[in-house]
Amino acid sequence: MPERVPEQENRARPLSAGGSLSQAMLAFGIVAAVVVLGVVHRGTVDEGGDSLATADWEWLALACAATVTMWAAGTVKQLGAMPVTPPLRKLFAVQVAANFANHLLPAGAGGMAVNMRFMRREGLSRAASVRAIGINSMAGVVTHLLLLVCAAMLAPSALTDLGARASRLGHAFTGGVGRGVALGLAIGAGAVVLPAFAVVLGRRDLRRRAAARLGRTRARLRSELRELNAVLSDPGRAAMLWLGSMVTPLLHAVALYAVLQSVDTPVPMGTVLLIYVSVSAIAAIAPSPGAVGGLDVALIAGLTGVGVSSAAAVGAVIGYRMITVWLPLVPGACVLAVLVRRRVL
Repeated sequence: MPERVPEQENRARPLSAGGSLSQAMLAFGIVAAVVVLGVVHRGTVDEGGDSLATADWEWLALACAATVTMWAAGTVKQLGAMPVTPPLRKLFAVQVAANFANHLLPAGAGGMAVNMRFMRREGLSRAASVRAIGINSMAGVVTHLLLLVCAAMLAPSALTDLGARASRLGHAFTGGVGRGVALGLAIGAGAVVLPAFAVVLGRRDLRRRAAARLGRTRARLRSELRELNAVLSDPGRAAMLWLGSMVTPLLHAVALYAVLQSVDTPVPMGTVLLIYVSVSAIAAIAPSPGAVGGLDVALIAGLTGVGVSSAAAVGAVIGYRMITVWLPLVPGACVLAVLVRRRVL
């Protein structure tokens, strides 16, 4: 039976969006590097933006449909991770709000907070809610890795091209463009390292705290594995969890593929999938709100690595991010405000 909490312990609490200083500084560094890149390549950015003016709107409509379907996939995935079955329309609305919150905090922390709040309001205890979120995240990581392996098998030549592109980018850093990018990265590194150094100097017990945190992480991982085993023993929940986790990155790849087609830049679907799952995994190493900055640059580099022109790659990534990130912010913010007002969150 799912763990529930008494009604008096389940009253509304304000949504918190606290993030560590190091994460904020890292996000600032990534944005600074991207701004430098945009200034250095202003002509290419302008040309890429202009290409969207003549884009095929039917393909763009497909990308919009894929974005909406992502919310449905998130609903199915969250439903598979929860030990209870809430109203589906309410859960779908929560995923729309969680998508908006994800673009305010790095590493998906915003969406986790929204889903945590919803599950607490549905009567689940904090421990049960944390386990459900942990299962959801773990399933996403596992399916992402599986998709990466499958995509590499479907498009091995694209993987070789990406490796060659990475080598050329390394040589580019010795030129003038590289100096501009290095300046942005240096700003980001300084913004991260200096506060971290101050924290180290101010906390003599940092090693003890780190050991305690590692112990808690191991205990949480063991708990999530036990809960994942319980999910897998229920065929219905397992199917929803894995299906939703697998479909989400596929839909992102479909959206990117559709935008590429809209600007008359045909790239095989297997290649697009490989590029997306590869660069999104890399961008997750240095998380920023909505993966802004790191994912954009990595996608452009990946597309140019398989033969797409720089202008077309920039235009496709701008269109992809506009459809999957910037346009959904408006309905996401409205849905979040309604859910909070109605005390669903």
